[in-house]
Amino acid sequence: MSKKKKQKITLRQVIGGSLSFLFILTLWGAVRWANYRQTFTVDAIRFSGLEILEKETVQKMISNLENQSIHDVNMGEMAQIIESNPFIKAARISRHFPNQIKINIIEREPLAMLNMESALMIDNEAVVLPNHPYAESALIPILSGFNNAKDLYPEGEQTYSVKVKEAIEILNKLSNHYPKLYDEVSELTLNKDDEYVIILADRPTKVILGKRDIIPKLNILKSFDKALGERQLTDYRLLDMRYKKQLIAREWS
Repeated sequence: MSKKKKQKITLRQVIGGSLSFLFILTLWGAVRWANYRQTFTVDAIRFSGLEILEKETVQKMISNLENQSIHDVNMGEMAQIIESNPFIKAARISRHFPNQIKINIIEREPLAMLNMESALMIDNEAVVLPNHPYAESALIPILSGFNNAKDLYPEGEQTYSVKVKEAIEILNKLSNHYPKLYDEVSELTLNKDDEYVIILADRPTKVILGKRDIIPKLNILKSFDKALGERQLTDYRLLDMRYKKQLIAREWS
């Protein structure tokens, strides 16, 4: 009885091994056939999130990675190549079998434009963006009166200008907590005394913020604007906030 039982177990193992081998052989044959038919060769790359850059610009960056099997696409390498473009903050890549790659792009959004020879834009992280046709139609504030030395503004990197970083912090505050005023800002400049001055697009109204305690002053300005009721900030020629917890308003004569 023991011998027969041992023979039965061995037979089962043989049958199991044969079935496993047959399964692996079938799978290998299917993969070879699929490759022969180019079923898994990437033939479609879908982009989303592009508002500033053209799709063709990104396609050229990864053209050497096309015509590969979807299994061979190195998504980390592809994301790294795409994110090397200064306008791209992040790229999320996913495979969609049998032959599609989807790329979701998060672009850097210009917050202001530097008043220089070439139109350099800058985002909310103070990263310098290169000249691009988008600058011609972008309705964003201009930064003027700042140091124009080109080595302070490396494209694709944060500016080295401390004053420009402070200016971006001011515009960030407005954009996030006072969007109504941000949309009305034509220019943020430094005057001869290194004081921050906001110039509104209409009329134009000047808001002198001074050198220090800028963020609390913006909160005071917001409260003043709210208290005006039907009147507007542009009803005033000058709003002087250089004095502690005071706002001096001068109307148009």
